[in-house]
Amino acid sequence: MAISSSETSCQVVAESTQWQALWDMYRIYDADFSAHSFQANKTYNYQMEDRWMDWLINGTVGFLTTVTRHTVLLQECQQEVVIRTPEQIQKQVDDTIARHLQDIGTTRRNKQQPIFILKDGNSHQGRVTEVREDSIEIEVEVRPEGSESEDGDSAGTVDRIRLKSGDIIDGRVVDQDRTSMTILLKDPEGAPRKTISKSDIAQVQFGVPADEAAKRETKRISIHRDSIERIAIPDA
Repeated sequence: MAISSSETSCQVVAESTQWQALWDMYRIYDADFSAHSFQANKTYNYQMEDRWMDWLINGTVGFLTTVTRHTVLLQECQQEVVIRTPEQIQKQVDDTIARHLQDIGTTRRNKQQPIFILKDGNSHQGRVTEVREDSIEIEVEVRPEGSESEDGDSAGTVDRIRLKSGDIIDGRVVDQDRTSMTILLKDPEGAPRKTISKSDIAQVQFGVPADEAAKRETKRISIHRDSIERIAIPDA
């Protein structure tokens, strides 16, 4: 029998009495619900209370003998329990992967790739690259070293200059006049500043999120099938 959480809505389905001695220090007779038909997919709660008969007995017999009586309520709650065998979990994983490989999943961008939720609470999201008998290999996106600040936050925003040649330059615009623009480069390979003629510029974007401007790298990780709790696929 599964015990429900305290926040769940419940209703009383049976009641019994419980006898205790020495002012409730010891139980003499426990409440008996053996005749009740418990459902495997339901959760239950117990609640003890004193009704007028309990108060009457406790105030007379209990005062003289220290034996007290209490009413125990059995509550059936609106919280179902789903029990899955390891075989059912494995089938769900296999079916999800099969559906993913049949549709456009292999060409989706990373935010729409399947999310592998593990039994230890961790999760990974990425493109399935290989399905083996005992494990699944996926390709996940990772930030290159140096793309985050020491406290783990992104570097903020950058200014992006698109040249007519197709090249893109990210950094911070620090100066400009009628004919040119000077940018402090985000990833300088030589001089930290670059002056660009405005006649070569196709577009300038100010305040582009650093996450959007950052280069992305990928790596492959192998996930053992037994460690997978379930797989979720975001909507396309």
